[in-house]
Amino acid sequence: MLNRYRPLFKKYLELIVSPLARAGLTPNQVTVMGLVISLIGAYLFAIGRQTTAALVLLFGALVDALDGTLARLTGKTSRFGAFLDSTFDRISDGAVLFGIAYAGLADWRVVFAAFMGSYLVSYERCRAELAGSGRLAVGIAERAERLLILIIAALFGHVEYGVYAVAVLAWITVFQRMAAAYERLK
Repeated sequence: MLNRYRPLFKKYLELIVSPLARAGLTPNQVTVMGLVISLIGAYLFAIGRQTTAALVLLFGALVDALDGTLARLTGKTSRFGAFLDSTFDRISDGAVLFGIAYAGLADWRVVFAAFMGSYLVSYERCRAELAGSGRLAVGIAERAERLLILIIAALFGHVEYGVYAVAVLAWITVFQRMAAAYERLK
């Protein structure tokens, strides 16, 4: 859902990315930096520092939005870059949820449900698009929404509520994508 607002922020992202391009950073380097920042956020969750983790993840979400803009601005888009970004997003998502569960900040069973739902949302898009559905960016809780929910809940010191919301919304999105894929591929 939030991805549809990305064009509104295009100019701002390009302003941030321009100095990075002049400094010679590549989109894949920015992708790696985004993963490292997310892993730091996951570690902070694991040691129970959820407010600090939320702030780090907020910064990481900004960095994560920059790699694609940098690739387009510098003409360095690549299929491998898209693959790397998607793979690192899955690592980041899993690490963050693991950190939350490890610290006991939320019931591990609910974290697992959020984890499975989140992975299925991404998997369904990939499989449906490979099968010829066209772009399947549908549903109420894509990655950006799920991450934002966790960040906001953690900022208020209640990441467990965010995990519950992510678990429910991710599974709703799973069924929304399943229905959309069925309509497009039947």
